Amino acid sequence: MAKSSSWVPRQHGAWAMLLVPSIVGVALASRVRPLGWADLTLCLTWLVGYFAFSAAVLVLKSTPKRRGRHYSALATYGVAAAALGVATLILRGPTLLWWVPVYALLLGPALWWAATRRERSLASGVTTVLASCGLMAVLRLVPGAPQPTASEWALMAIVTLYFVGTVLHVKALIRERNDPTSARRSVAYHATVAALIVAAIAVGWLGWPWILFAVALPARAWWMPRAPRRPMQIGLLEVALSVALLALAVWA
Repeated sequence: MAKSSSWVPRQHGAWAMLLVPSIVGVALASRVRPLGWADLTLCLTWLVGYFAFSAAVLVLKSTPKRRGRHYSALATYGVAAAALGVATLILRGPTLLWWVPVYALLLGPALWWAATRRERSLASGVTTVLASCGLMAVLRLVPGAPQPTASEWALMAIVTLYFVGTVLHVKALIRERNDPTSARRSVAYHATVAALIVAAIAVGWLGWPWILFAVALPARAWWMPRAPRRPMQIGLLEVALSVALLALAVWA
């Protein structure tokens, strides 16, 4: 039996990255079409598929002696994801196959980085985030549904940019905590995202409550590297911001 660390993501941010885009995608889809069983199986396919991906990463980066302990998790989640994927194709139809090349381009390099023990690199983290947040588009872009509005595209972009920013932010706080360049990079990135949010509010793509979120992003990126902090504190703040993001995306 594989250890529990092979079976579920341990980080608060990983759960937020999995759940928030799924919920936002379902919320966007529900505004333009009836939801169905295919939406449920699609979200479950991605959730279980992510667990299979995580197990594959552990297999690829482990030494030969330790690799065997992760095989059961990889097999279990791989088979479950495949079964859910087939069910989704039956319910939704073959149009979903258009997304296969997109996800191959995102997750293929991530697996390569894992095999070369670079799974903690910035590029690997960003590609994983893009794959997770891409589920919003997969749920929203369904044949027969109207094309997304500028507001919907802006919303999906902001959700994606936020989770990309968490990769930079956490690196600045933990793995690169002694590198001032990393902290400055995080602040600059979040300030840019804040400016984009303000611009989207100005043109009417996002509602005014988003201004509070825009201010919080660079403030967090600037303050956290300078303040005493522990991993639990970092995680709880990420959960709070993810909940705020979800509330704004669904109701604002």
